[in-house]
Amino acid sequence: MNTYFENRVKIISKLKVIWDYMNLDMPISKADVIIGCGCSDLLVPIKCANLFKDDYAPLIVFSGGLGKITNDHFSKTEAEIYKDIAISKGVPKNRILIENCSTNTGDNFRFSLKLLNDKNIKSEKIIIVHHACVERRTFSSAKAIIKNKELTITSPDITFEEFINKLEADVEKINDKISVIVGDIQRMVIYPQFGWQIENEIPNEVINAYNCLKKLGFNKFVFSKEDIQNLINKYGIVSGQKANYFN
Repeated sequence: MNTYFENRVKIISKLKVIWDYMNLDMPISKADVIIGCGCSDLLVPIKCANLFKDDYAPLIVFSGGLGKITNDHFSKTEAEIYKDIAISKGVPKNRILIENCSTNTGDNFRFSLKLLNDKNIKSEKIIIVHHACVERRTFSSAKAIIKNKELTITSPDITFEEFINKLEADVEKINDKISVIVGDIQRMVIYPQFGWQIENEIPNEVINAYNCLKKLGFNKFVFSKEDIQNLINKYGIVSGQKANYFN
């Protein structure tokens, strides 16, 4: 924990760079379904519930098993906890589907799409909900996996200052949560070679923020070059891509 509070000003400045890059601030319109992506942010199901009650879509899919952060802290899967919260906010139980097997963002979309297809539910227009600091990476994953559909993404209404306050209020998880954010930048660079995300132009200041935070020790979820080679060996590289060992 000392790493954060000893370097608080520097860390916050680098997180702000990443926050500004990741937050897409996309306009949304009415859709067929809302997909709420599981994570530790319990504002996500509230945002989904509000969108439902404002008639943005007639159905919510909550997607998430247990992930890097929630595995040690949630007593039920992310999707099940999200469902309970949405019902408490006035969403009818029969307007919610849950997918509780996924453990990563790509599977959130693979499994949710399969669930919708298996039930023959129209899903030509989809609103995705995740927390603000991961909007760009989540949308990049969705665009790579969900083809020929109209996708938009939004997040709970929270300012960067409120995000930092929430981060600092949960001291036990602060290092892991920042490490996830750092790992997300690396994934945006290396995942396109596997077809798991679309490519994004990443400004130098974002790469510099990544390197600074990684150097400060927030590297728990950063792949080593050996890890990346193992992924290449296991999954192969999509046509037209070159091996990328960004670390």
